[in-house]
Parts: sequence; structure tokens; C-alpha cells
Amino acid sequence: MDWIWILIACIGGVSAVCLGIGALTGVYAVHKIYGRRYNGNPHIKYFSANDFEGLSAEPVDFPSGDVTLRGYIYARQGQSKGVIIFSHGFGAGHTAYTTEIDRLTRAGYKVLAFDNTGCMRSGGEKLGGFDRGVADLLAAVAFARADDRLRGYAKMFVGHSWGAFSVMNAYPLAEDVVCAVAMCGFICGADVLAQNVFGKLAPLRFAMACVIRACMRARFKGNANYRSDRSLQTIAKPILLLYGEKDGTVRYRWNGKKMAAAFAGHPYVRTKTYAGKGHNVYLTDEAEVRMHAVFGAIGKIAKKDKERAAAMYREVDYAAITREDETVMEEIVAFLDGNLPCERA
Repeated sequence: MDWIWILIACIGGVSAVCLGIGALTGVYAVHKIYGRRYNGNPHIKYFSANDFEGLSAEPVDFPSGDVTLRGYIYARQGQSKGVIIFSHGFGAGHTAYTTEIDRLTRAGYKVLAFDNTGCMRSGGEKLGGFDRGVADLLAAVAFARADDRLRGYAKMFVGHSWGAFSVMNAYPLAEDVVCAVAMCGFICGADVLAQNVFGKLAPLRFAMACVIRACMRARFKGNANYRSDRSLQTIAKPILLLYGEKDGTVRYRWNGKKMAAAFAGHPYVRTKTYAGKGHNVYLTDEAEVRMHAVFGAIGKIAKKDKERAAAMYREVDYAAITREDETVMEEIVAFLDGNLPCERA
């Protein structure tokens, strides 16, 4: 029977190694991913209001805790239906979405868009953690509630990826926000990082996520480790969740598919998935494929020849890789229009 004990010891040893690797990776992720600023890629063209005829951008700033957040109120001439508070994804800031912001203003809305803590024009020495996005979004709501240019209009949320996570978790806490759209949002910040690092290796994912959650609890106390599936359970106002089934960034099998199952039949949570789309559901399929191909090719060159890579960035057809799927954008606008209150609020 000695072989049984040897087997148990081997299994225990392998488990301990796996847990150790996962835990160390969690510590590294907190330091490497959350412990720095995100100022965008200096070689990428981020569109501004000047790139869109008739679009105005009025700079604003407001506090989120001890950090100053900066952004713009985007608008067009004429009466506005309401105010959309836009929450951006991970990696840069809100100007990665200026094409979508322009489209929403063309639908008749003002858009308050800003950069999160540790991103682009906003303050903060580091990003801190995905949970910080919820606090920043609630700070934007407080600003919109008090600002003369935005007060009196119905408030709505639209967000993508990290921004969608922020939307799903801030929405129940923002009583005066009347509806929301969340595109490709993840369920849990710790889990989504572990999913992208370890994939199907469940023990390693578990260990990594546990360490990240512990670090976030120490950093954000009671405002840590939001879960989108829990936050929306008792929601009693409309929200639209959009997911791409080919999403390789916020893995569909662990996020979109689970959210669709969790809220099937829910009276206020509507989930729609797209079989042929990836992480950027608001883009045409062709634009998304082209974007990944272009930046993937540049990434390979950048390791060997930075000057050539910089030149390739200048040659990118940015209009082509940001071309919107009008069907998806129309669906978003129709959802927002359909949930406007009869009177401005």
C-alpha cells in the first residue's frame, strides 16, 4: 500500500506547486497590471472631436476621491434628449471610443466621457484595480447631477469591457440613472485576469483570483470585488448586455454565456449575443478582424524594428478599423430612446 501514499504525496506536491504558481502570478498581476498608469500608445491615432464635423467637446474635470478625473462633454447643436455617461475599456482612455461617442451625439444625446483614474489625461499614479472604475463612474454621475450643463437631463450609462463591468456594478448604486448598456463586460475583475492568464487550468485560475481578491480587499475595503452577476440580481430598471461569442479578451464561456443564463427571463436585464463577433461588438466584423490583423502584424515587427513599427502605425487606415456596425449602434440607440422618461429628470 506504500504506492497509495506515494501517489497522495505526488498529488499533494503538484497541487501545492500549482497553487504557488497561481498565487505568485496573482501578486505579479496586481503589481504589473494594476500598479501602473495607462497613457495609451503614443503611435496610435486616437480620434478627437476635431475629426468629426459638427462635434463639440467642452473640457471638464471633477474629483473621484483624491484624484482629479478629466474628460469632455461631447454634444452637437440643438436640443439633447438626455446625457449618456460613457465608461471606457482597459488599456487607454475614452478617446479610443470617439467614433462611438460621435454616433451617440448624432442620435441626439450629450455624452459625458472621461478617463478613469491612472488613465490618459486623468490623475492618479496607477490604475489601482478594476473596482476603481465603479467609484470613478459614480463620481461622474455626481458631477453630471450638479453641473448646470447636464443637470435636468435624464442620465444613462454606456460602457465597454472594463467600462461595461463598471456600468453593471455602478448602475444599481446610481438611483437617477434610468437605463444602461454594457458591451462585453466581465463578471469579476480577479477572475477575468486569471482566465486570460491560465485559461482552462482551473486550479491555477482559482489561486490567482484568490490572491487578487485579497489584494483588492486590502486596497478598496468594502468597495472591492464587485460581481456583475450579483449586482444586477435585484435591479428594477432596464439594462442591455451585449456579448460577442468569439470574444477572446472577456472570454464568452465564462462571462457572456454565464450572464445570459443567469438573467434569462429577467424582466429588466436583456442579454443579446452575436455568434460572429469578438470583443468589439460595436464594430463591423470586417473592421474587427482587420484591426487585430493590423496591430498583430505591427506587434511582431515592433520587437525587432521599432522605427518600422512606428511607420506602420502612421500607415494604418484608422477609419477602416473603427468602422461601426450600424445595426448594433442602432439597437443601442433604440434601447436608450425607448427608455427615456417622458420628462427630463
